[in-house]
Amino acid sequence: MKVLASVYACSPYDGSERAVGWNWLKELDKYHQITAMTSHVYKADIEDYIAKNPGAMSNTRFVYIDVPYTSWHVGYRLERLYYMLWQKQAVKVAKQLICKETYDLVHHITYVTCILPTQMYKLGIPFLYGPVSGGENTPPVIRYPMSAKSRVVEMIRTASQVFFRLTPNFARTMKGSTLILTTTEETKAVIPKKYHNKVKVFQSIGLTEDIFYPEPVQKPERTPRFLMAGRMLYWKGFELGISAFVKAMENGFKGELVILGDTENNPGYEAHKNMLQKMCGKYLDKEIKFVPKVEHSRMKEFYDGFDVLINCSLRDSGCFIVMEGMSRALPSIIVNTGGPKVNTTSDSAIKIEPAPMRQMIDEVANAIVELGNDKEKREIMGRAAREHALSNFLIDKKTESMGKYYEKVVK
Repeated sequence: MKVLASVYACSPYDGSERAVGWNWLKELDKYHQITAMTSHVYKADIEDYIAKNPGAMSNTRFVYIDVPYTSWHVGYRLERLYYMLWQKQAVKVAKQLICKETYDLVHHITYVTCILPTQMYKLGIPFLYGPVSGGENTPPVIRYPMSAKSRVVEMIRTASQVFFRLTPNFARTMKGSTLILTTTEETKAVIPKKYHNKVKVFQSIGLTEDIFYPEPVQKPERTPRFLMAGRMLYWKGFELGISAFVKAMENGFKGELVILGDTENNPGYEAHKNMLQKMCGKYLDKEIKFVPKVEHSRMKEFYDGFDVLINCSLRDSGCFIVMEGMSRALPSIIVNTGGPKVNTTSDSAIKIEPAPMRQMIDEVANAIVELGNDKEKREIMGRAAREHALSNFLIDKKTESMGKYYEKVVK
């Protein structure tokens, strides 16, 4: 099919939103003719990749869009404001494109959120919206400890969810979409019920086959090693994981915890990391260690050095870390919300239901002791995790499913 794609964030050399945009295009390129509208910010990365990989992305034409009079936009500064302006510019470019050639559908890929507006519903051609997130929130029952600044951020985020849901653009996007894909049930709940007949829950991220092979080898007899990983953000739940691990240690458990946390040279992230290190007390740099960064090419080897993954993220819409850990046969301990709730099974993870913070610390600590002291159970759950990942996360299979959605939209 001929597809016009709105992929604001798109880079072969970055993670998060940029990786989602690029990975979808890379896979869809194998089966469809794509015209990808993206931000001029990513032009250097994309052209560098194509120059180094002749023949790559042969079915994709990139259209780089800039917004006039926005020299203040440097890197990711004020990116969300810039994105809203970019969407207005992109729809103008899109209208010019569909006047020159015929497209079967338009597909909104990034940003992966229904809270920030899109303009693609205005084109008058079949419109596939998503997968998008935006309905995930920190469960209030937890009463999670946050700094004053973090509480303000949460309040602004919640207010923006309410605000954008009340805007005419949100209503028109829902009405104008032929099919809506949401990453979680929480985001589906944000969509007005009268449109639920055209909503499907479908994760926005998948894994390439190379993360699965060579197969992970059997773990040696050793002190059980636990991993937590992610950006140093308050809603990633590091406080919960560290508190639980410290409690387990104080009750006599013997284990090791490694925290892989990229601060991205952000002063706020650095301050959060310093606070987390203080929480470790006497265990810091002994039983609990921090690792600043691991090159993506070494992540397979890195995962294989652990026995259990702990992910206490409170409102993650996807969570690559859990999916990648499962591909390397790591059982996990997760908070049962958002993406990890969708992506894990009771056979592959111990799922901790949202509850008051003290109760959750106890439950996570108990899960750490349970898996840490039972090597056989870890291995059984690890195999189940890998099998589930192979059956559900491979990007080839997700792309096949997306192709079926394309057919449904066009019909």
